[in-house]
This record gives sequence, C-alpha cells and structure tokens, in this order.
Amino acid sequence: MKYLMICMFVFFFLAACKPMGMAYAEGFQNKDFLNLPEAHQKFWIQGAMHALGLVASGKSEETGKCVIDWYFGDKRAERNGLILASMRKYPNSYPSAIFLALTERVCGTYRK
Repeated sequence: MKYLMICMFVFFFLAACKPMGMAYAEGFQNKDFLNLPEAHQKFWIQGAMHALGLVASGKSEETGKCVIDWYFGDKRAERNGLILASMRKYPNSYPSAIFLALTERVCGTYRK
C-alpha cells in the first residue's frame, strides 16, 4: 500500500507539472530545466525532493528522513544553489541524476 501511494503521488505530481511546460521525455536535460522560469524551477525541485524522500523511505525510514531533512532543513536556499550549480556543471545530464547524486552523497545509497 505504501508503494502504491508513492507511485500515485509521483504520477499526479508529474501530471500537475506538465501544463507548466515541463517535458518528461527522455530528452529533458538539465540545460532544459535551467531554461524554465525560476518559480517553476523552485516548485519542481521542491516536489521532486519530496517525492524522492518518499522513494528513499522505501529503503528505510532513516534514509527518507535524511533526504527530507537535507533539502527541507534550514539550508534550503543553499541546497537549491547546489542543485542548480550542479545542473549548470552537467548540462547534458538529467535532473533526477543530480537529485540522486547529491542526496546519496549525504544519505547513502537507495539500494537495499
């Protein structure tokens, strides 16, 4: 049931973002993300990090909490800066790769 709720959340989150000009096809790279308006970037990052925290909690509650605390803690502006700088550094990569790399560096791998 927990995984069904996570999948439903991610599906509805992605569907809600699509009208804002977000493309979730294979070709949506960091360079495309960086061309979005700043408000859309912030909204997308917040939603993605929340969803990532839920997915990470599938490994363990501690891992999920670590992801949520890392992003939504008192250094959110710093985290946004780090995420966006990483996207600029790797423009041909994908936003999901940046989120995974940064959070796994702090919280450990998501694999069981």
